[in-house]
Amino acid sequence: MINISNENKPWTPPKIPDKPKYIVLDIETQGLKPLYMEKVTCICAKDSDGETFSKVMTHPNYDVKDKKGLLNDEGYLLQFFLQWLSHRSHKHYFLITKNGKIFDIPFLFIRYVLRFGYDPVNDLPIIYYTHFDLQEITSRRVSLQCMAEVLGCAPKCGTGLNAIKLWKERRYDELKEYCMQDVETTEEVFLKWRELQAGEK
Repeated sequence: MINISNENKPWTPPKIPDKPKYIVLDIETQGLKPLYMEKVTCICAKDSDGETFSKVMTHPNYDVKDKKGLLNDEGYLLQFFLQWLSHRSHKHYFLITKNGKIFDIPFLFIRYVLRFGYDPVNDLPIIYYTHFDLQEITSRRVSLQCMAEVLGCAPKCGTGLNAIKLWKERRYDELKEYCMQDVETTEEVFLKWRELQAGEK
């Protein structure tokens, strides 16, 4: 077993879902408090076929006409992402994130419910995906940057605080680039870790 946290504690690696395809997801936000009107500012995703989703919520008074990937409303951002996701059934795809079980998915769920309400029949479909969280491949908390360095993957640049700053300064294209880089790094770390685990069998 490959334990990249380098501890001597008993540890069992998470099982990789037995599904043929995956979706890598990352979001950026205004902060850490979705219940207190801190919104999702960017959603980026990539599936195992290489198809991507990358959109940013701008400030309300920003003219987004003819500007690709920019939406001036969080509701539009959530709906566009769910439309993209709807073409990738949870029966065939599983979800890959870094710390998404604690942050990304709960944040998306709360913001969606606050905006559109909760419908038990047509609720947020992302909750039905089998979720592989890179946070669980170590026995203690390790950053995505450290994981990438240990596994020889391309490093990420910046932190979530940088993403908040980029949004405040209306540097939307840079924010999309940063978020998508997180997606690419998350995918690379997952693939490398899967390769190492397979080599141990």
